[in-house]
Amino acid sequence: MKKVYTALALTCCMCLSLVGHSFANGVLRDSMGPISSGRGGTNIAHIDNGMLIHDNPSALTELKGKRVEADFDFLALTMNYKDPDNDEDGKDILCFMPSLSYAQELAEGRFGLGLGVYHPAGFSTEYDLVHSIYGEQKYASYASLTKILFGLGWKMTDQFSIGLAIGPAYSKVKFEEPYTFQIGPLQGVTALIDLEGDDWALAWNVGAQWRISSNTTLGLAYHYQDKLHMSGDVDLDTTGFPFPPPLTVTDRTAHYDVEFDFTWPQSLGVGITHRFKDDHRISADVKWIDWSSAFDNVTFNLSNSDNAEFDALAGSTPQDTTPLDWKDSYSYGLGYEYFLSMADTLRLGYVYTENPVPSSTLVPVIPGILEHLISLGYGRNWKNWSFDFAYQYSFGSRQSVGTSKILGGDYDNSSVDIDVHLFALGIQYHF
Repeated sequence: MKKVYTALALTCCMCLSLVGHSFANGVLRDSMGPISSGRGGTNIAHIDNGMLIHDNPSALTELKGKRVEADFDFLALTMNYKDPDNDEDGKDILCFMPSLSYAQELAEGRFGLGLGVYHPAGFSTEYDLVHSIYGEQKYASYASLTKILFGLGWKMTDQFSIGLAIGPAYSKVKFEEPYTFQIGPLQGVTALIDLEGDDWALAWNVGAQWRISSNTTLGLAYHYQDKLHMSGDVDLDTTGFPFPPPLTVTDRTAHYDVEFDFTWPQSLGVGITHRFKDDHRISADVKWIDWSSAFDNVTFNLSNSDNAEFDALAGSTPQDTTPLDWKDSYSYGLGYEYFLSMADTLRLGYVYTENPVPSSTLVPVIPGILEHLISLGYGRNWKNWSFDFAYQYSFGSRQSVGTSKILGGDYDNSSVDIDVHLFALGIQYHF
C-alpha cells in the first residue's frame, strides 16, 4: 500500500508540472480517460473506471477490491480565423494530459475510498494575425484547471449510494495579444498585452447512484463552480498607438500587478445505463453547464505601475472589464458498448453540446464553439490488467461575427472554425 500512495504522489507532482501543456476539448472536457471517452463521455451511472472519483464519487462503493489506473490523453487542435485582413490557420497544438487514480472498497463494499489527479478543463490557442495598428502580432491564450480529489462513497442501501470528492484545484490563465481597453480613462486605447495569473481553490463535487435493477442504474452528479482570484502581472506596450490630443505619453510601456476573478462553471448531470442480456450496454448522460454565471465578463484590476505617465493618464489603479456574455448550455451524450467476449469490449459514442458563445463576443483565443463529438473505443482484459484505447473527433460550425460588442473593431466581420482529435490510452491493475 505504501508503494501505491508513493506512486500516486509522484504522479500528482508530474501532472502539476505538465499543467502548462494541458488543453481541454473546447473549454470543458466531455470526458477523461479512454473508457468514458470511447462511449461518448457517458460515465455518471457507471462503475468501471477511476475517472468516477471526479465524475460521480458514489460509484466508489462498486469498484471492488483495489485498483490503480493510469490514463494518458493526447489532444490535437486545429483552428482557422478569418477577417478582412486575415485568413490564417492557428498553430497546431498537441497536448498530453496524464491522470492517475487509486480506489478501494472498505467494509465489504459499504464504503469506497479513492484519490485521483485530473485535468477537466482548459484551453490553448495561438495565431499570427495582422492587426490594423501593430501589424503582424501573436494572439495566444492558455488556461488550465487541475484537480487533486479525495473521494468517499457510502452505500446507504444495497441499491442506493452517495459520494463526495473534495480537494485542491490549481488554475493558470495567460493571454498575449493586442487588446483594446473597454471602459474607464483608457477606453479605446489599444496596447500589446502579456497577462498572466494563477491561483489555488477548493474544489468539490457530489453524486448519487440508484441501482434500479440488476441491469439498470441511474446516476446524478453535481460539480460546484471553481472560482479563483487570480493574481499576477501584465505588461502593456502602446508603441505605435496614436493617442488623440491632448493626451501624450512619452514612455509607451508599463508593467502592472494584476488581479482578476476567473470562474470555471458549475454543472449538474443525470445519467442512465442499461445492459441487454450479456452482450450489449447503452448509456446516456445529460448535463447542464452554468456558463452565464461563470463567463459573464472578466474584470481586471491593475496596480503598482512602473510608469508615472500611465498613472497620470489612467489613475494608480485602473480597471477594465471585457464582456463575454456566454449563455448556459446543455450537453447530451449517448454511449454503446458491445461485449465481444469476457475479455474484449467495443465502444461507440456521440455527444451534442449547445454552443454557449454569442457571436457578438466571439474571439479566436477562447475556443468554446465545439458542438459535435463522435467516439470509438476498445478495451481488453488480461488477468488482473485492463487495457483501453479511445479516439474522439470534435467539431462545430464555423461561427461568424458581424459587429463585435468588444470595442476596437479587431473582430468585426470575422469568423472562427475549430476541431479537435483526441487519442486516449489507459491501464488498470486490479488487486
